[in-house]
Amino acid sequence: MRTQIYDLMYPLINNGSGIYEVDDLTAYIDKLLKKACIISITDQDILQGFLAYYANDPDKQVGFLSMLVVSPSAQRMGYGRRMVEFCLTDLILKGYKICRTEVKENNMMAINICKKTGFTLVTKKDKYLVMEKVL
Repeated sequence: MRTQIYDLMYPLINNGSGIYEVDDLTAYIDKLLKKACIISITDQDILQGFLAYYANDPDKQVGFLSMLVVSPSAQRMGYGRRMVEFCLTDLILKGYKICRTEVKENNMMAINICKKTGFTLVTKKDKYLVMEKVL
């Protein structure tokens, strides 16, 4: 999965849009694989998208949606929304009360998915919108 995530993310980080910013992609992927829950969409063994979220602090009851990536060729097919909905259902089943995320203010596709799945704006932090959904 490490190589598939890298192959999906690398061109998106370097396409000049500025939507995805990761300083050390290899270290970030290693962190996700070690500590995050990952939902993936594949087609004929090719990763079309994934969502990584943290559900590793049940005492705080706050999950964190860390990364949602859908291949440009698979966008606008509902995969992103469905992965978010699966993540939220999983957090509810694990007893979490809130899910938070940070979205770059220029990432309209991600902002729209968040709004469609019930996230609301909490605050702005630098160039990121902090959004959350009460579960």
